[in-house]
Amino acid sequence: ASGLGLINRRGRQQDWFRGRVLFPIADVNGDPIGFGGRILPGRDGPKYINSADCAVYHKSRVLYALDRAKAAIVAHQPAEAIICEGYTDVIAFERIGLGRAVATCGTALTDEHVNVLKRFAGRFVLAFDADEAGQSAAERFYTWEQAHGIDVVVADLPPGVDPGDLAQRDPERLRDAVEGATPFLEFRLNRLLGSLPLDSPEHRARAAERAVAVVAEHPSELVRDQ
Repeated sequence: ASGLGLINRRGRQQDWFRGRVLFPIADVNGDPIGFGGRILPGRDGPKYINSADCAVYHKSRVLYALDRAKAAIVAHQPAEAIICEGYTDVIAFERIGLGRAVATCGTALTDEHVNVLKRFAGRFVLAFDADEAGQSAAERFYTWEQAHGIDVVVADLPPGVDPGDLAQRDPERLRDAVEGATPFLEFRLNRLLGSLPLDSPEHRARAAERAVAVVAEHPSELVRDQ
């Protein structure tokens, strides 16, 4: 029932996380409730598997390392949480002195995650490729900002590079990305305009049309106007 074992094809009980390095997942109080498992070299299977939802573990409510990061989140001014997608990303942030990072456990950020995290932070720094999330994520982020009075900003990481890799190669670049995080709308506009040619009136007009479409998604008339 806890998801730690299974019955294999031979009818024998087997460890669910066999051949994996484990990341214990705790609730906000520090009590272990599940695991994430990364495949070891030479093994077959998905890169990561997580505990399945059960009586004590619900991935849509749990943020990895929040029990360890909550003090640093609250101590930062303003209170700020860095949100990643991977366990090793959280560890990388901790190693470069940014101990206020948490991660979702194999799922997108949910309303329940936000309800848990807003108890500690009023500013959420997204440290993953938010550009890929596009319009569907924009609607959720803007809704959270309005409903909960939080700020959702984006760390401008190099495209295709995750925080764990960047922390090893260029830790100062990662710190700068967090400290210089921009509002989600500004981030999307910068990424859009940076990817389009602006060398002629026609190109600039097309870019402007696409930028206006992005601005139009924001629910606040005052923000859209500015």
